[in-house]
Amino acid sequence: MREPDRTPIQRRDILTGKLKQDSGAESRFLHISSAIVTARPDQAAELARHFATLPGTEVHAVQGAKIVLVLEGASVGEIGGRMAEISVMEGVFSANLVFEQILPADEKEALA
Repeated sequence: MREPDRTPIQRRDILTGKLKQDSGAESRFLHISSAIVTARPDQAAELARHFATLPGTEVHAVQGAKIVLVLEGASVGEIGGRMAEISVMEGVFSANLVFEQILPADEKEALA
């Protein structure tokens, strides 16, 4: 199995979603992350519907103020950028990654 790219990453680049993307080449890895978003309870259902429209984002549960998401992307930067976007939305108190798994891209068909 191939090892993930260990290029140094700056925290600010993750938070702002400004990590360099591969130069048009298809990513060799699939990043799958889970996250918990805490939102205003009266806006949680509306926010969950909006999150479900974001590319590579699935809503798995909404209970009270908590929303459980699964995010897929080609890089840490893509996931980080989406999390940064979510964390600054109106009605969101926090957005925290809980888990990340990195798979070789050729294994993602096996998961389908």
